[in-house]
Formats: sequence, structure tokens, C-alpha cells
Amino acid sequence: MIIDFHGHFYPRIFMEEIARHGAKYGVGLKKNETGLEFLQFEGIDFWAYSENFFDINRRIKELDEAEVNLQVLSLGPPMVYWADAELGLRLCQILNDEIARLVERFPNRFIGFAALPFQDTKLAIQELKRARHSLGLAGVQIGSNIHGKMLDHPDLWPIYEQIEAEKMPMFLHPINPPWQPSIHDYRLDILVAFPFETTLAAARLIFGGVMEQFPDLKICFAHLGGALPFLKDRLDVGWRTLHPFLKTGKKISKPPSYYFKLLYLDVAAYYDPALLCSLASSGSDRLIMGSDTPFPVGDLKKTVEYIRNFQFTSEIDKDKILGGNAAGLLHLKS
Repeated sequence: MIIDFHGHFYPRIFMEEIARHGAKYGVGLKKNETGLEFLQFEGIDFWAYSENFFDINRRIKELDEAEVNLQVLSLGPPMVYWADAELGLRLCQILNDEIARLVERFPNRFIGFAALPFQDTKLAIQELKRARHSLGLAGVQIGSNIHGKMLDHPDLWPIYEQIEAEKMPMFLHPINPPWQPSIHDYRLDILVAFPFETTLAAARLIFGGVMEQFPDLKICFAHLGGALPFLKDRLDVGWRTLHPFLKTGKKISKPPSYYFKLLYLDVAAYYDPALLCSLASSGSDRLIMGSDTPFPVGDLKKTVEYIRNFQFTSEIDKDKILGGNAAGLLHLKS
């Protein structure tokens, strides 16, 4: 079985709700002179909202052409954390309902991950329980920060506890960094900031004690975890040597590399040295195929072919990356 762990879905009803209520937050939809719609965010055309974001027949055709059996559907940037908690909840409910309906129609092609209003702990747990027990969604999607709130913030710990208790995997996707609002001129938000957002999020989850407190919390990080594999030893050196300079002291009992074995990385990258670094750092048991479709940086067929043609690992490892590891995370038979 081949599983794409990193597929984004933006149904029309969800985007129309953003268009109706997002203006006061600087978020909306706008058509250009050719009729193509763009999501407006942070004062720019953030990305083009084309049919492949919501056309299910087209999506299934792409899955078939790439020989992918199953795709995990989740929300992508800019998530819903820019909204107030009530609007955030409503947007999550709309999206989760639509994903659940799609999974019900095509149970052998799609698995759904829930979006949660992480900006409000109580509402997030409420929607998590609904998504799991009423809608049957299999996992949770989270951004790399919650409108500037870092992922080791104590407000989020009760949500992590509930996710762990529900045995739901979590997929972490980068969003725009709160520390650099003027990064759009060369689209360095996506090209550079996104991978480092993922790196910072992972490091905070480790150093902040989240992975130690919730060792059964299964998290997959997009795009090979950003720079995380490259920095593995540096994080260990810092943990051993820098504690006299830390205001909070050490929050973890073992070096950061110990917690790497709890993390999964998706392989939405097409550069052999990067994938080799991730293999050396995390091992083939922790790598999962992800395409990042339908965004332009993602290519479902190319991702499958890249793993199949990768020269520096075994066929057994390729089978794990293409689907076996994801099947385990999703509690499926591979």
C-alpha cells in the first residue's frame, strides 16, 4: 500500500466562510483579471485557489496516476489561528465535516485529519472529541505556531494529553513565522521560513518537555523536519553545555537526540543529500511519504517516483517509506 501522508484539502464551503468573515483579519478571497482566485493573507496573494484544492474527481485521478492507494487530508497554511476562537471553531467544524463526508464516500482513498482551534484550549478539546468520536477522523493537524504562541506553551498541554489519549497521530505543518512579517518580497516565507519554523517547533516540543511528558504522542513533521536532522548533534551539545545560561533550566532528562526516535518526518523534498541526512539521523522506520499536493511545490507522482528511484537505501526501506510506516501510524494494515 502506498500512502500520501501530506495532502491538503480546502473545500469551497470552507473558503466561502473565510471570504465572508475574514476581512477584518486581513484574510479573504480575491479574483484576478483572468478569474483565478487567490487567498489574501498578510497583504499579499498568498496562494492561488485552483480546482485541484477541492475537486475530488481530479484528486482521485491524480492518486490513480501516481499509483497511490490512500491520501491523508489535512488543512495547510495559513490554518485558522489568525481568527478569534469562535470563528476558528466554526471554520474547523466546517472543514472537519467536509473531510468526514469525503472519507465516508471514499473510505479506501482518503483518511481525514482534524483541524482544531488551538487558540482556545477548551474549544480545541471539544472539537477534538467531536472529530474523533462523531466524525471518525483519524488524526490531528497543527501549525508550527498558534498565532505567535509557541508549541511548548502550557495552554496546549491539555490538548496534547487528549490527542495522546485518543491515540491519534498529529501532523505538523509550517505556517508563517510571527517574528518576521516582512518576508514576502521573494516569497522567503515559504522557501526559507517554513522549514525553519518546523525546526523551531520541533526543538521547542523537545526542549520544552512535551515529548518527555507525552511519549506516546506520535508527531510527523513536514518537509523532512526542516533543518532538524542537520542540527541533531548541535542540539545535544547545547543541551549539555548551555544550561547555566537558561532562564528555565533543563526541562528534559535526556539529550534531545533521545526524543528524535519519537518523531516522524515526511519526505516532501527531492534532494538526495537531505534525504540521506534524514535517513542517517532518524532511520527508515521514521520516514513517511508526503507530497504536499496540491500546492505547486508538491507533486504526487514525482514524490512516489523519487522514493522508488532513490539509490541509497534498500527496497525494504522504500516500502516502509512509501506506506508501511504511515500504515502503522494510522493503525492500518500495510
